[in-house]
Amino acid sequence: MKYTLVHPHTEAPAAPQTATTGKIQYFANVSDYEGTMADQDIAASVILLPSNFSRTGYGFAGWSDKFDYATNPEAKFYGPNETISLNTADYTGTNQGLSLYAVWVKSQGNLQDSAKVTNVCSSLDPAPIDGTANLASVSALTDQRDNNTYAIAKLADGKCWMIENLRLADKDSSNNDIELSSTNTNSPSLPLTNNYASSTTSNHLSASTNPTSTAWCMNFDAACFDQSMLYTGNTTERGTSPVTDANTYSYGNYYNWYSATAGNGKYANGSGYTAPGDICPAGWTLPTSGSASMNFGLLDVALGGTGLSSTSSTTPTGAVMSAAYRSYPNNFLYSGNVNGTSVNNRGGYGFYWSKSASSSYGAYSLFFYSSNVTPSDDYSKYYGLSVRCLAQ
Repeated sequence: MKYTLVHPHTEAPAAPQTATTGKIQYFANVSDYEGTMADQDIAASVILLPSNFSRTGYGFAGWSDKFDYATNPEAKFYGPNETISLNTADYTGTNQGLSLYAVWVKSQGNLQDSAKVTNVCSSLDPAPIDGTANLASVSALTDQRDNNTYAIAKLADGKCWMIENLRLADKDSSNNDIELSSTNTNSPSLPLTNNYASSTTSNHLSASTNPTSTAWCMNFDAACFDQSMLYTGNTTERGTSPVTDANTYSYGNYYNWYSATAGNGKYANGSGYTAPGDICPAGWTLPTSGSASMNFGLLDVALGGTGLSSTSSTTPTGAVMSAAYRSYPNNFLYSGNVNGTSVNNRGGYGFYWSKSASSSYGAYSLFFYSSNVTPSDDYSKYYGLSVRCLAQ
């Protein structure tokens, strides 16, 4: 199939799809993709599903209600976990489901190429806060460590952010070890400790395993906090049966704080410590947290808040903030976390590491659910949380 380039960074084929009555159906909108998506029941208020689609050389920027979103001025854009309101009566007749189409953004170069990053980010319009959205705020760049492409956007703080969760693992798609270095990773502290008990070290993340009583350490001592722990089930377990359980790819991988900071953040690092390096690509960094000027408070501040929490009854409310964080193109997800023997809270709560320590035991993170956003929550360093990066 041939496509016509209709936007500097995006392309879309002319192929509308008819959704099943009473259902939201998700379409990749192209032929060269991987992954399957479950249908979703129409309801008055719906939290959209994150994408289980992927496409080599393209970032996923969200959903649109128009197949020709790149040229259609009436197209609406949604974040992959955005809440939308629907009039259910509009979807009860024959062939009256809702079709949503993946918005793909073509890679413009390397995430580790500082000149390219500067050029791409300077060309983007800041994402609006007033609820309108378009394609001028988004682009995409490729991580040279594993060739994963990520959609990026200039958000409300004027900074360029990845708007997809990090998917870096210990091996690439060809099963080759991914070696971390100062040229491809943001100032890693190498070698990483992969197994504290046996003192094994390496320049790549620990082997990814499903969390079990032995695979995910939970003790409150340095033996847990100072070793690499990584969970990759969201990106590797993309089975098609049952499809409902396979809609996880956009959630990305989970990292304990030691891995998220690429060995810089340890048990010994307490309150006031900011990790000087992290798992982000070279030239990118984890957000800050724990203060009014932190990166994670960007949308709270833009909406008139203090940047610290949404627990007060004044504007913005927690529900307003949660909606903003999950809206296009901010695209923060209810990706859950790893703690102990399972993945928890996936689909209902979002957790994202910062590079700011709170104590020997904990570090600050962004935490949110439907009615609350806390840009400076405190979690144990052994938790497995999601990672987002912003350009330095």
